[in-house]
Amino acid sequence: MNKIFTILVTLIILTSTLFTNESRAQWEQTNGPGRNVTCFAVSGTNIFAGTSIGAFLSTNNGTSWTAVNNGLTNLSIRSLAVSGTNIFAGTDDCVFRSTNNGNTWTAVNNGLTNLYVLSLAVSQQTSLQVHLATECIYQQITEQAGLRLIMD
Repeated sequence: MNKIFTILVTLIILTSTLFTNESRAQWEQTNGPGRNVTCFAVSGTNIFAGTSIGAFLSTNNGTSWTAVNNGLTNLSIRSLAVSGTNIFAGTDDCVFRSTNNGNTWTAVNNGLTNLYVLSLAVSQQTSLQVHLATECIYQQITEQAGLRLIMD
């Protein structure tokens, strides 16, 4: 009985040691987009980072970053969200949308009354939800429609 117990314990220790070392995640520092990164979003193979100095894009897994701020009137990016080919950026005073991987941004504030955006979320790739500082939640069902209040 002791022999079987010893063999079982030895097997458990050996297998847990072998599999534990292989399953540990490894982190590597990259040449990040700058200081004060506030959010990330992924669209296909593109990684977007929101910072206190604008939006940045990496097309090579974070090895290098390019500023993509054309059209942003506020560079303090609080939140990013992706819906299909649309990338949304929430700032202190606006929600912006890019349809071309951040090359240009357009304000999409139709229907918003308080523009201090805390977070953005995409639900089932069909609607954008905007959480504002006043704890109101707005939702945009289609690109053509404005944002409508769904919770106050």
